[in-house]
Amino acid sequence: MNILNGKLMNQIKIRPTNMDKNTMSLLEDEGYIIRLAPNHHDTSPNAGQTTDLNIYVSSQASGAHKLISVTVNRCDFSSFGYHPDNEEFLLIGNSDSKPLYLGICYLNIDEFNDKVRKNTLSEDDFIMLKCHYNDPETSFFVLKANVLHGEAIIDSDLPCPSFYVTEGSDNSLIVPNWGDYELVVDNSDAIK
Repeated sequence: MNILNGKLMNQIKIRPTNMDKNTMSLLEDEGYIIRLAPNHHDTSPNAGQTTDLNIYVSSQASGAHKLISVTVNRCDFSSFGYHPDNEEFLLIGNSDSKPLYLGICYLNIDEFNDKVRKNTLSEDDFIMLKCHYNDPETSFFVLKANVLHGEAIIDSDLPCPSFYVTEGSDNSLIVPNWGDYELVVDNSDAIK
């Protein structure tokens, strides 16, 4: 338990998981992400042809496509929420920066809200990825629409981490009511 703004909070401490090819493949198999990796979406053009493959097409409601740079200097997950359309994470960055964590919830928003209401939200509902930069097998992926997620750091004397995101210009962030819960990186043990 922790007290935040005079309110007793239920901390959900999640041990970080290494962002490796196996973990990212499992998240893809479960429908949370689409990996953007070497040979992952190759097509088979005939000689003299060039072919393409739509990985996904954004909704027109998401607006024009944009590329943004994100720099994180927040140790909490106060902006943990979801977008109504896909977004691409391009973890192109400085590996010698503050550790960056990406929390992903396995629940859809209705399941999340139900568990918050019933006070049954637990660490089993999340994965906490310790982000890796510049790795063609793990650092580039589509986070699918409506997947609850958020980023936070572990503070240190290192520079703040930065990375790129592409998404629709009107792809809003919807932060649900966490009730008495807060998500925390459990940094007490080594990465599992």
